[in-house]
Amino acid sequence: MTQTRDAQVAALAGRQRTIVGHEQLIALGYSRRGISHWVSRGRLRPVFHGVYSVVHGELPALALEQAALIACGDRAFLSHRTAAAVWGLLRALPAEVEVSVVAGCRSSRNGIRVHRIREIDERDRRQHQGLWVSSPARAVLELAAVAPAAVPDAIDEGLAHRRFTPEALLAVLARNRPCRGAARLAAILGDETATATSRSRTEKRLLRLLRDAGLPLPETNVKFGRFELDLFWRRERLVVELDTYPFHRGPGAFNRDREKDLLLRDARIDILRFTGDHVRDRWAMVLARIAGELARRAVGD
Repeated sequence: MTQTRDAQVAALAGRQRTIVGHEQLIALGYSRRGISHWVSRGRLRPVFHGVYSVVHGELPALALEQAALIACGDRAFLSHRTAAAVWGLLRALPAEVEVSVVAGCRSSRNGIRVHRIREIDERDRRQHQGLWVSSPARAVLELAAVAPAAVPDAIDEGLAHRRFTPEALLAVLARNRPCRGAARLAAILGDETATATSRSRTEKRLLRLLRDAGLPLPETNVKFGRFELDLFWRRERLVVELDTYPFHRGPGAFNRDREKDLLLRDARIDILRFTGDHVRDRWAMVLARIAGELARRAVGD
């Protein structure tokens, strides 16, 4: 019988990234005294109160998040910064696991930040990698409540990697009003320059790369007719445009970009377009292209 129970614990831990809960062990037939004995002997390693890992050393990916969900009960799901990171909208998981609990009385504890909510529309949470987690669109709304500065970049990432559509963001906002973060997110979604913050960061990053590489620095945000040029090398007659993923990246924005390109061509000015991802992740390629164009024009002089 003991061997059978041990095999069941091993199978459970295998499904849950080495994690098992106190109540789960009780359900398998272990006594509280037996569980305490296992903890004292080191066979169970406490992660949170009443939640253990069956292995020592570094926990596998998302095991801490798994443990937090077990600690907070059946109506818990990963949310806010944790959910945004799980979906790839943020680059790193937060130090504390953020969890939302529906109609529960769980409180925050060391390592877990609990957000208590009255209800959740089932369209706004999903199972992802075996974990219950806020949908990507809801994670943006939650992020607006706790880290509004991160929202423009999160929207950029979500749209770029097709985690959600603009319509999904509007729908999650409509379903969850009023709530914390709703006003902030609504302001961003209603503003065609919603990604100006992330665009500005991209521009500053590129200027720093150019300076570190010893390349000539351009003029920035130069008026050109009814348009504005992001980076302009006037003598070399070269423009670099930084294309982020604005919320309203529809036919209007596309047409304006094409009109700008045609106007520059008529003025015999060449244009290079790069995305924020290019500047962040493929900066060597960006510098090589710009340096090559600048060198070609210097030879032409």
